[in-house]
Amino acid sequence: MSQPDKRALLAAGLAAGEDDAALGARLRDAGVSAASAKYEVDRLAKDPMAAMLRRQAARMAKQGWLLANQQRLAFEADGGFVLAMLDKPAPDLFYRRYYDTNWPAKLTGVVDHWPALARWSLDHFERVAGHAMVEAQVGRDGDPEYELAKDDHRRLVRFGELIGWLRKGEASNDIYLTAYNSGTNAAALAILWEDLAPIDLLEARGDRDGFFWLGPKGTLTPWHHDLTNNLLVQVLGRKRVRMAPPWAFARMRNSRHCFSDWGNEPLPAGEGGAATPPVLETIIGPGEAIFLPVGWWHQVEALDLSASMSFTSFRRPNIHVEDYTSWGEIDR
Repeated sequence: MSQPDKRALLAAGLAAGEDDAALGARLRDAGVSAASAKYEVDRLAKDPMAAMLRRQAARMAKQGWLLANQQRLAFEADGGFVLAMLDKPAPDLFYRRYYDTNWPAKLTGVVDHWPALARWSLDHFERVAGHAMVEAQVGRDGDPEYELAKDDHRRLVRFGELIGWLRKGEASNDIYLTAYNSGTNAAALAILWEDLAPIDLLEARGDRDGFFWLGPKGTLTPWHHDLTNNLLVQVLGRKRVRMAPPWAFARMRNSRHCFSDWGNEPLPAGEGGAATPPVLETIIGPGEAIFLPVGWWHQVEALDLSASMSFTSFRRPNIHVEDYTSWGEIDR
């Protein structure tokens, strides 16, 4: 029978903020003798690494208290923990009450002037750009980490062939033309931008602003958070959007980069529990949009054949990646 790794057990306990009594119990529960457990715990008093772990655990506990206060305030707010619904919001109100406070909102009436709402269809796409070579994410179904490994799934396909496949109406998560493919597609599908128009809430960034999304019913973007504020605008079909707040970090099972180990779990809407985060849920249809603030976790599911645009060109600085360092493994 292998001996327990006493140092690893102690490190885990220290990181969790355990006192000497709890550390001793941890060792004994793992099969360490009482005398050996006492010796190991006693010598932590002279171990600078143990002291640092204890200070770090105290900092994390303080951060946890601060985040818990954010939850209390959200639950006690007028109306409770709900998603705001805004129709034709004035920019000043939107920025003051939602963008600046890092709170999501569902928006209507912000793209009523878009020709795309009347024009976009598979027939239109094929007629104006069926010949174009586009980049899509392909072969996602066979890879449980398809979102983390996006580069492995990049494929060039003729737009007309992709449209032909979409005409079958089959639900699938295997092929999806996403914002990640925009480096190629903004040029290849430039004609589609003629069906768009400026959005009053955003800065004008020229005629190629925004990121195009197209996929069948059944496409899934797993739980993650973005490194920018985003406006997701639905043009064709419907998408279900689930969101969890940044202050629910401890319940989001974040072990790598900006991705959650919840994956595509349909976490229920509501205030959550000890192990599950609070979740807001909505469905956006043609002409509707959702504001996704930076740091808010979200999962998106296409309920129909779906075409969307997303934008990051807000009237505020929106580069939050410069001091972001947690690209790799966070908690395993």
